[in-house]
Amino acid sequence: MRFKYYLLYIFTFFIFLIILITSFGNKENKSLNQISVDVDKEPIKKDFIILKNDPRTLKINSFFNKKYKNRVFNGNILFAEKGQIITSNSYGYSNFRNKEKLTKDHSFQLASVSKPFTAIAILQLIEKGEINLNDTLQKFFPDFPYKKITIHQLLSHRSGMSKYTHFCDAPDSIWPDKNLTINNKDVIEIMSKIVPLINYPPGKRYYYCNTNYLLLASIVEKVSGMSFKHYMKKNIFIPIQMNNTNVYNRTNYKELILPVQGYENKTPWEDVYLNGVVGDKGVYSTTLDMLKFDRALKSNLLLSDSLKELAFSKMSKDFSGLKNYGYGFRLKQHKIYGKIVYHTGWWKGFRSYFIKVLEKDQTIIVLNNVKRGRFLNIDNLIELVN
Repeated sequence: MRFKYYLLYIFTFFIFLIILITSFGNKENKSLNQISVDVDKEPIKKDFIILKNDPRTLKINSFFNKKYKNRVFNGNILFAEKGQIITSNSYGYSNFRNKEKLTKDHSFQLASVSKPFTAIAILQLIEKGEINLNDTLQKFFPDFPYKKITIHQLLSHRSGMSKYTHFCDAPDSIWPDKNLTINNKDVIEIMSKIVPLINYPPGKRYYYCNTNYLLLASIVEKVSGMSFKHYMKKNIFIPIQMNNTNVYNRTNYKELILPVQGYENKTPWEDVYLNGVVGDKGVYSTTLDMLKFDRALKSNLLLSDSLKELAFSKMSKDFSGLKNYGYGFRLKQHKIYGKIVYHTGWWKGFRSYFIKVLEKDQTIIVLNNVKRGRFLNIDNLIELVN
């Protein structure tokens, strides 16, 4: 009889163990595949619907075919509406020397289109209560020489600080060996040592400056205890299945997924020492992964709706014209299509465009790896999808 009860006990224990392991596994998989605070939020789709027989497809493709034939465009495009793909195409080569043709899986250096990701990381830490918009740089870097500069001012480009590419890249700069990688920590140490002149007092006016986003990435590292690339992977890329996206810091080239070469005309850009700095640039991604990012923003999978709306709100009353800046996003009021949230980027041969037409839920992603001809006009791109 005792033996019978013993077997029953063993059987019950194993059933409990299986349920526990299964439950843990499901939770772990869920944390890796989506962030969902609200059951009404829609998780990121693995496959997107492609619209058939949409007249805009021909118009968009004809526009970029002409640009490609005129040798002023080489890259990947994706246009979507409500998350459904109108067109997604590749034009030209990822590497001219090897005659390697571009595919939709190739990843591009996003340049300043990396800034929205840095802003999202900071806003996530704010949402968790770990930092505050009014925190100054001294909270994280006590010896930093510039006083009263806040996270709000960094996010909105109102710190007034100098661009690190100016004082680090000068021929007689404090970083004379251009073969040696420079990173965020190095730049902060240089600024603390030589104290470059400011352009404007903090909060005085808008002044677009890559140094702001270098510092924001460094704050993410300080608060999270992770490298910036690890934080982005864990808290943004993996949760929304941006599987072909990475932060490049000049030490991890092998981690990039089919990275393309950047060109000035047909002259390849070298992997310059400044590529060790991240936050202002450094994200490599694909058009499809950028659409996943777009849908995650739409569904509030990465941020609460209130913080997202704050990021999409203009922060500079003194900035004249139809353009402005929020937190990591440029803003534009279109006379026909309403509010446009976007960012563009250029870095060493790469040109990137990420555009959201909010009222019509339209998304435009253009990634170009050849610097030739004029930059694409934002209004012209918006007209293509309308």
